[in-house]
Amino acid sequence: MRPLIWWLVLSGILIGDWLVTPMAGQAATQITQSQVQVKITPNEDDSAVKPVDPDDPSKPYPGDPTDPGNVDGTGSRGRLTIDYLSNLKFNSVTTASGPATATAKNSKAMVQVSDRRSTGSGWTLQVFPSAPTNGKQALAATIDLGTIEIKPVTETVSGTPQLVNEGHLVAGRVNNVLKAGQQAGLGTWLLIMNRGSQPTTLHLNDVKIPAGDYTGTLTWSLTNAPS
Repeated sequence: MRPLIWWLVLSGILIGDWLVTPMAGQAATQITQSQVQVKITPNEDDSAVKPVDPDDPSKPYPGDPTDPGNVDGTGSRGRLTIDYLSNLKFNSVTTASGPATATAKNSKAMVQVSDRRSTGSGWTLQVFPSAPTNGKQALAATIDLGTIEIKPVTETVSGTPQLVNEGHLVAGRVNNVLKAGQQAGLGTWLLIMNRGSQPTTLHLNDVKIPAGDYTGTLTWSLTNAPS
């Protein structure tokens, strides 16, 4: 047993020396500072923003078979712009009377918006749908955007624009669609329609709906503040 006791005592001395010695030579802590400088200049680029593929925003917009020829975008220049608008086309309806509904055929329906301002003051996307008409009769109509996706083109630290009124649009009235609040909606954003379980749907509300080809317009506007 003697060797074991001696080992324990010797170990205690060595450990004690190891703990005490660094403290005896410990230096005082010194704190000092250096500077970081950077100059931020505003982005003066006001060229048109090209539309991108809603399924892969790293690629250019490939076109929509339902909306042929509409590939290049609006060509709008500025710091707050609507870059692309789809023409919505709906499936035909067979009916002798209304109301009636028709679902959109577009596979890549979208609206593309860019905010390249440095203010972060927000914006509102609005649309005025005209009543669809066959040249003789205009129909009372509403459009439900259905399941939508709001997607940034690149990674962003700003807030996401919000869909207003669940995307229920009334013909003959200015309707708010997207609203970006303070420090939201910076960069380029896509409003992707006719996706998921609920398609984009046109509701024709008249009791009598004469047969024919009906067309209407969607007049989009982008205001420079939330509303």
